[in-house]
Amino acid sequence: MTLRRFTMPPMLLFLCLVLAPAQAREVTDMAGRTVTVPEHVHGIYAMSHSLAIVTALAPDLLVGLPFPFKRNPEAERYLPARYASLPQLDGNLEQLKALAPDFALGWTTPAFVRDRVGQFDRIALPTVLVDVDRQEQYPATFRFLGRLLKREERAEALASHLERLMTETAAMVAAIPQERRLRVYYAESVDGLTSQCDSSDRSDVILRGGGINALHCSNPLTPADNMPVDQETLLAADPDVIVTRFAQTARAIVADPRWAQVRAVRTGRVYAVPALPFNWFDRPPSFMRALGARWLFEQLYPDHATGTLAEETRRFYQQFFNLRLDEEDLGRILARP
Repeated sequence: MTLRRFTMPPMLLFLCLVLAPAQAREVTDMAGRTVTVPEHVHGIYAMSHSLAIVTALAPDLLVGLPFPFKRNPEAERYLPARYASLPQLDGNLEQLKALAPDFALGWTTPAFVRDRVGQFDRIALPTVLVDVDRQEQYPATFRFLGRLLKREERAEALASHLERLMTETAAMVAAIPQERRLRVYYAESVDGLTSQCDSSDRSDVILRGGGINALHCSNPLTPADNMPVDQETLLAADPDVIVTRFAQTARAIVADPRWAQVRAVRTGRVYAVPALPFNWFDRPPSFMRALGARWLFEQLYPDHATGTLAEETRRFYQQFFNLRLDEEDLGRILARP
């Protein structure tokens, strides 16, 4: 018997490879859910709380910018160049489906699971959930995504950088006696009259930066975030320092006679939180909060900081955004009024 070796025509071989189903694998996300994703990930839809993570770890995998992320030319100076060409998604599921991401990256909070995961199920888009609520979760989140995306080396470098920064900041904070800690009010809204309670994860930067949240919420029925604050409450709290989410809020507070009696205003200690390319405190919460805590410590206790904020900021942006900041960049990032 003569055996004949069969040789597949090149074009047929190509079609078989292209049309063959992509290899899939099951992973357990950080909420403990089993999710099926491709063996090799080529596209991710990262929503607001997870956008910064993918930007640092694997920006080439982003398929679009999530709603309600707004383009900001000032911030885009410090983001990957391809941001300018990414489509702005408006929450339309059909638009998202057409971009064919391999999965959506969300977060583990019950509200997100309840309100959002089912929406992506409608277009058969897997949802991977990661931890984003607290600073100490981010090293594990980077390492988890590093394994998922096969970018372990990059993920380990980012996770280790965060751990080193958080450890150094914690050591500086520990050297400040509790009775000398300054009380901080976080003006989150544009008018400054919305804040976060001391029990909220969103005010965690204050504690990690060595401050005490001036807004204590003793009523367990009160939501832990988005707290409206009136002038009477502000005067009673009389914070030593005010930090604002928006630069225009800081300017408005120091010019408004209604705030003039607050200790922080009288002593000139009103600071706008740095926000390039992502806010260092909140909205959305991200790994930038580790640098935000280091920034806050220097505003509160400038004579007790180890090293300089400028040095730390340069190292951080080099590590997470592959950027070498010059003096103009540092001034733009740090010198908010």
